[in-house]
Amino acid sequence: MKRTHLMMLIALFSVMLISHASAQIIFFADFEPNSQDAVPDASVNDPANWVSENEGTVWAEATEFPGGEGALHQTQEGCGISGNTPIPGIDDFSDGIIQAVFSWQDDDGVGFQFRRVGDDRGYLVAFGYNETPQIIIGSLADGCCPSGQCLDQCTCENGGNELLGVDHGLGEGLTQDNSVAYLARVEVTGTLIQVWYVPLADAPDLFADSSEFGDPVAEYDGADDLGPGIAGIWHESWGNGRMGSVLVTGPGGTTAVDPHAKLSTTWGDVKTSY
Repeated sequence: MKRTHLMMLIALFSVMLISHASAQIIFFADFEPNSQDAVPDASVNDPANWVSENEGTVWAEATEFPGGEGALHQTQEGCGISGNTPIPGIDDFSDGIIQAVFSWQDDDGVGFQFRRVGDDRGYLVAFGYNETPQIIIGSLADGCCPSGQCLDQCTCENGGNELLGVDHGLGEGLTQDNSVAYLARVEVTGTLIQVWYVPLADAPDLFADSSEFGDPVAEYDGADDLGPGIAGIWHESWGNGRMGSVLVTGPGGTTAVDPHAKLSTTWGDVKTSY
């Protein structure tokens, strides 16, 4: 009996190790000059490689991100410039984590598209701010949301087309001077979409398992497995917003990172500077 219990424990531990090892960082952009941490290479930090599907969106290097860290700055405003910017090279995302750090100089929202195949297949998670104090999960198949439109224009903000809309829990009257950063994480596992949205100062390590973030702020279990597709940064009229530390992982959610490695310690430096 003891031998049976021991073998069961060994098998369980092996599965846990395999599950953790199966996850991997497939993309990381820190927008730092001559970065040694960027994945797959420093080209991901070049604003020229962040090409929006809407020509009205213009990404540039930022000089005012909280703490002085590298970031991209979205320089335009208005519903007409809203839309998706594919994450460079990530056109086969299905399951895993998409995560970024954002700061605001506007009241509108930003988010992620994923499993994107064409204009009407894929999903959107939008992180509202002052104007829309919600996290919204929507499907492109339901019209959420064509390029050049804000969420209310495609009736995906309290309009009934969204799959889910919940209070973001950040409170009211949030700062709009890019002085406070927020960590936004989406984890996709099969039919399940889980979302976390917290001030960066309250977030665990960038590479922490999602369980360390506590309960999701929003959760939807009913997503279609559309197969691999584009992952991108979506926004609606997100003028003068900043974006940094964009992370994408492969299957399994958590990232297999040496806690003493440079990539992990760099995140610690970034977080403490806010």
